[in-house]
Amino acid sequence: MKYISLIIFSLFLSSCCVCEDDYLLRCEGLSDSIEYNPETINRKVLVIGVDGIRSDAIQDSISPFLFALSQQENTYFTDSHIVEGITYSGPNWSSLLTGVHMSKHNVLENDFLNPNFNEYPSFFYYLENIEVPINTVSIVNWLPIHTHILSSIVDYAPIESISDLEVFNSCKEILLNNNPVEGDVIFLHFDELDGAGHGYGFSADIEEYRTTLTTIDGYIEDLFNIIDVKRANQEDWIIFIVSDHGGDGTGHGDADNPHINQTVFYAQHPNLNFIDYHTSSMADLAPTILDFLGVRSEKYECKKDGVSLIE
Repeated sequence: MKYISLIIFSLFLSSCCVCEDDYLLRCEGLSDSIEYNPETINRKVLVIGVDGIRSDAIQDSISPFLFALSQQENTYFTDSHIVEGITYSGPNWSSLLTGVHMSKHNVLENDFLNPNFNEYPSFFYYLENIEVPINTVSIVNWLPIHTHILSSIVDYAPIESISDLEVFNSCKEILLNNNPVEGDVIFLHFDELDGAGHGYGFSADIEEYRTTLTTIDGYIEDLFNIIDVKRANQEDWIIFIVSDHGGDGTGHGDADNPHINQTVFYAQHPNLNFIDYHTSSMADLAPTILDFLGVRSEKYECKKDGVSLIE
């Protein structure tokens, strides 16, 4: 992990507090009500999170499905997705799920010491607080996502340690058989690529990293095939593939290293147009999901840092 001196860390926290106070003042008095578009609220969402994707490992010989998907016209793709200034998993998954940067949600490490999720909840909060029932699901390998961010909000978020294969199989059961629940908005997290990176090296030249990415690529292709059948049956699904950071050597703490501070981001839908003049950041996922579903909050629009990638 990258060392941060006490002085720099203190200055960072002080500046964040000033910005945060100003920001909240600007949003004070805005409505807390959450509105939705009845014509789009029944759409479906699948977010596939893969921990530790180094962008240059997306190659036809290693991850053929992800490589081909990046070339499709109906896919938003960047291999320069901007991660948070602290390149650990905690800050970055928090930003992806909330739509604000770490200066607001205040997750600066993997220990989630003083999070500000009451003020900046995940996008699931807005889905669970409208009058239309939406079945929300989260299945993760890295449990802090549940224990610190999602478990009290999402309808189905099992708190047990499971492998990537079990994450994949659990999602398949939900998509194919509504077992044990039906899923309208689903978040997945695969962690074994990050484990391979820490154990052997984050590089396309490392066999263990390559083979793990190839396995996950197969999981993602199978899930896409299931969604395509659902689309043929008139279900309107959008799919995202996101990562929290890249890596170099056996770590990802150097926030100045482009192999670490950039990763991949995909958004795929057969009929939507995505903006092509914007390089996504961690805060863009949540606003894009809420935009797709037609869910809007005046206060959230004021607080959020990200933008929707949908034109």
